[in-house]
This record gives sequence, C-alpha cells and structure tokens, in this order.
Amino acid sequence: QGQVFWAHFRVKNSQRQYRNIENVALVQVLPAGWEVQNTRLSGEEMPGWMNNYRLNRENYLDIRDDRVMWFFDLNGYEGYADFVVKLNAVTVGEFSLPAAIAEAMYNEEYQASVAGKTVLVKSR
Repeated sequence: QGQVFWAHFRVKNSQRQYRNIENVALVQVLPAGWEVQNTRLSGEEMPGWMNNYRLNRENYLDIRDDRVMWFFDLNGYEGYADFVVKLNAVTVGEFSLPAAIAEAMYNEEYQASVAGKTVLVKSR
C-alpha cells in the first residue's frame, strides 16, 4: 500500500518482415486500488535505468482513472517499442490485473495480449 512503481510494456513485431504496423493501440486496464502517477503533469524525468528503452513512440497517450492507452505506429525496422507508466498501489487487497492488449485498430492481422493475473497489495 502506498508503493509507487513503474510498469513496463514492450510491443514487438515478431514477424521476420520489416513491415510498419500503423494505428496500434496498447491498452492496460488497471486493478481497482491502483492509480496512475501522471508524469506529464509533474514534469518528472524518467529514471536512468530506462535509458535503453525505446520510449516516446506514442502518437497519443490517454490516461484515464481505470486504464492507460497508448496509440502509435510500430516501425518495422526498429522491431519493437517500449511504454512505461508510473503507478501507485493505494488500496490493500487482492485484485484482478486484466490482460494487456495490443492491436492494430484497422488491421485484424495484428493483435496480441498478455494474460491477466491476480495481484496482492499488502499494507506497509
């Protein structure tokens, strides 16, 4: 409870073709009791350990109370893009972390998800 942490997502084109994938949406719905720490408002810089990530690839970032959505084009030659969000686990308990989903919004050939799981937030 009260623990602030970074979530990291990597979207990778696993095909061997160097094809750009346009209009990709990455969506992570958050468990109840988690809040986004919006670094765009605070002006906080990313920690140094993120220097090797391929960040800031999004065309648009939508932060809501219950989810974070990144919209971007995946460059075929780079092969992957990284996304991070700073979170705070504010409520003690066992919660469901839904699947993270990435999909090309206008091309059903490209979609992927990572299974959801149960998360436990303990009191400090």
